[in-house]
Order: sequence, then structure tokens, then C-alpha cells
Amino acid sequence: MISVIITSLKEPKTIGKCIKCIADRKYSGIPTPFEIIQVSPDELTLKAGKKAANELKLSKKEYKHIIDPYKGKPTALKMALEKANGDIIILTDGDTYFERNAVAEILKPFEDKNVGGVSGRPVSQDNRDNAFGYWGHLLSDAADHRRSKTMREVDGKDYYVSEETFFPMSGYIMAIRNMSLEIPKNVLSDDAYISYSIRNKGLEIAYAPRAMCYVKFPTNLKDYLKQKVRSLGGFKQLEKFNVFKKDKQSRSFLIELPYAFYVFKYPKTIREFFWSVELFPVRLITWIQIYWERVILKKGMPEKGWERIESTK
Repeated sequence: MISVIITSLKEPKTIGKCIKCIADRKYSGIPTPFEIIQVSPDELTLKAGKKAANELKLSKKEYKHIIDPYKGKPTALKMALEKANGDIIILTDGDTYFERNAVAEILKPFEDKNVGGVSGRPVSQDNRDNAFGYWGHLLSDAADHRRSKTMREVDGKDYYVSEETFFPMSGYIMAIRNMSLEIPKNVLSDDAYISYSIRNKGLEIAYAPRAMCYVKFPTNLKDYLKQKVRSLGGFKQLEKFNVFKKDKQSRSFLIELPYAFYVFKYPKTIREFFWSVELFPVRLITWIQIYWERVILKKGMPEKGWERIESTK
């Protein structure tokens, strides 16, 4: 069985499409039997999810919902993982849309028994006619570039597998084997924590670039900084959870610097080149803020979880 866990906070406008693009077997390639587990803290999103499930005529075994106590995504994930019956569990968000055959593609690497987790490829759905839209495309494509360069391409296959090095899975679209995983309730980057935990169990992480999903990125500086300080800051926080046993830290400002050549190679126009230049001080500010909040102030997960990044909805 395949389980799909969808965590969703105040996303009644998008959760229906998310469920439909996964549950449509001809579109997603999801095998049977399967179950979709929606975890949401708000009534509107739960109602929208139930409505989509009813329209698809999903049975009670195929669609389940859990009321999240609004204590953050790690708590929501833990609740859903305890209910999941699948041998393979796909994790995604309620504002994410899967490309055709994305489910079938993300399941392929599990034919290798040494693979414990697989990352799909998030793709920006924003227009690249402004700096923030362009940054969304640049950063999502840069992640694709880094995953494909740090992992080994499997001969005759459409995916990559980690060996000496790897890059953590994307929380937008990832799949794991059903195994014992203790996710701390205050962890900031749950996707990275899960990735390192799987590697520490002696299993490999794979990357399936044809398992694509579409996401929206922030459209203003305030939301951009809020999102990146949260996600990138989570990597700094991982140091206190002692997950860097087999692998080293994979995200920091100094680690990012060698990839500057990709940032300047990526632009297609003069205007995009200047947007690439502008990204450098913004990333520097991001990492300074991370150091201030995580190291100096030692901030962690807010008691009621994270606020929504409104411009990504």
C-alpha cells in the first residue's frame, strides 16, 4: 500500500486540487491500494478536502483526515505517520500540485532495497518577469542542479542515488519507507531531519527529477526572508539534534558560495543577470538573521507553529 500524507494550514482554495492530482490514478500513476491522509488544523481546509474526496468517490479507507492541534508541522507529521499503513509514504503540502506521473516516478527508486527516501523535484509556477519570480525559478533549478551533481546517476534509470554525498529531500514532494522515525516537535526543517535520520540508519537517499510538483514562492522581501530564515535556519538548528553522524552539514552561507557560478550562468537576459546579483546581499542578510535568531537568541519553533507565508498561497 501507498500512503500519501498532506499537511495543510488554511489552504481551502488549493487542497482540493492537490488531492485530485494525486488520487487520479491515470494522471498521477498512483498504484492501488492507496490512502490519502489529510492533516489540517482549520475547519475550512478540512471541509474542502472532504469535498474533493467525495467528488472523487474515495472510500473511507482511501481518504482520511486528522485534526491537527495547531502545534506546527512536526506534530502534524508525527500524528499522520502513526496512522499511515503504507509500505511507502509520500509527504507533501496542501498548496502543492503534482505533475503527471509524479507518484509513479517517485516510487521507482524504491526498487533498490537500500533506498530509504526519495526526493522529487519542486518547480516554480511563478512568472520570471520580476525579481522574486526569477529567484523562485533560480533557486528551485539550483536545487535540482545540486541534487543531480552530488548523487550518482543510476545506469539506465531516470533517478540518482546517494553514496558518499547527498542533498536532503524536499518537503514539497518526498517519499520514505515506513520506518521508525522520531521527529522532534520543535524541529524547524523536518524534511532535512528526516533525510539525515534515514542516512544514519544506513539507507540511501534518491532523487527522482521526473517526479515534479509545482509550488509558489514568496513575492515580496518580507515573506521571502520569513520563509528562508525558517527553512535555512532549520539546518543550523539540526546541529543540536546530533544528526550529522554520517554526513556533514549541507547548508550554510559558506557552503553556498562555491555555487555562485551557477547563479551567474543561469540568467537568460541582462535584467535577470542583475536580479542574480541582487540575490547575493539578500542571501547574506538571510544568513545573518539566521545566526542572530538561532545562535545568539536561540529561537526555536513558536508554540502554535508557523504563520502562513501569504504570498505563496
